[in-house]
Amino acid sequence: MAHPRGGRCRLRRATKPCPPRSSGTGGAPELRQHDIRRREPAALDALAAAHSRSVEVDPLVRTAELTVVPTVSPPGLRIVGVVDADSHRHLRDALQSVASVRGDLCLEMSRVEFLDLAGLRLLMTFARARAARHCTVELAGVPPHLLQVITLIGWDTTPGLRLGAAHGC
Repeated sequence: MAHPRGGRCRLRRATKPCPPRSSGTGGAPELRQHDIRRREPAALDALAAAHSRSVEVDPLVRTAELTVVPTVSPPGLRIVGVVDADSHRHLRDALQSVASVRGDLCLEMSRVEFLDLAGLRLLMTFARARAARHCTVELAGVPPHLLQVITLIGWDTTPGLRLGAAHGC
């Protein structure tokens, strides 16, 4: 995202439309973005608390069974729903969309209801490919039943894979 004064800015969050400023224009509400480099963490937390909704990035995948949304901080994907034979192509395409991102990636999986063995293979193959570029893929929020399968098969030692926090990256 381009910064109005040149350069790039990283946004922590975009909030719901705000009421018009006190200029008295009475125009449409505006959407304000906040550069985290120019605000104190306490001010950003207060700002987030004052707004009940946030703007979310458009999903890369949205089917009846699966939703995959890119995440910015940390970079990666949030995977929600069911990964089975009908959705492997969608998951593979979503992983390819972030394959060129430099550095480590986080796949937030706390809302994955089902992930079949072929879907797990996709994730392990992706992690190995990232390891070849000296990057890791963190699987965060992996449901206990999936964590048990990953560990039982021995894929928890896959190069480039890190099993992360229980509730996100």
